[in-house]
Amino acid sequence: MSDFLTVNNLSKRYGTGPMVISGLNHQFSKGKATGLIGANGSGKTTFLRLVSVTAFPTEGNITFKGRSIYDAPHEFLKHIGIVTDATDLPVYLSASELLEWTLRARKKWDDNSSQKSIDNLFARLKFDERRHNLIGTYSSGMLQKTMLACSLITEPEIILLDEPFRALDEGSKKASIEILEEFKENGGTILVSSHLRRSLARICDDYINFPVTSG
Repeated sequence: MSDFLTVNNLSKRYGTGPMVISGLNHQFSKGKATGLIGANGSGKTTFLRLVSVTAFPTEGNITFKGRSIYDAPHEFLKHIGIVTDATDLPVYLSASELLEWTLRARKKWDDNSSQKSIDNLFARLKFDERRHNLIGTYSSGMLQKTMLACSLITEPEIILLDEPFRALDEGSKKASIEILEEFKENGGTILVSSHLRRSLARICDDYINFPVTSG
């Protein structure tokens, strides 16, 4: 679908500072993964904020299925899952409780199947019984797994991943990549940031290099 997720002449500056992103154009397709490549401060995270509607463009637009995501952000956000900063996670819930809360908040909880889906996802991510402990006690790797699980459990059409493999051991990274490959095969769209292209080579179909200074 050519108008699935489209970025048109997107630019962003904060206050009176320089443009962080300037004139970005891109088409994101179903069943594809796009890598956002660049150093810290190059605009990758800013772009993910624009797509997740936690920031607004200075110029340009992003459309989802032909409609601006900024016209009805709550409707658009029903279709996405996000992995960003672990400091946003509620420290007085467990990972299992967080996923249940997420499903209930999206009105997707099913008494017959949801708990099994949560358990299966954690098993695939190699998340042991500590998933029942409070999030505030987790290691960095456990926090990453929690965020990835939370982004996937609602079966979104799009997931936004900001450095999703940091702090993961090789086994957990491999398991995460396999889950993301399956997500793509089922028609999901992935936007994933990293400093290094080679770290995303297995899952990405194309790339945007940051900083972006023209379309």
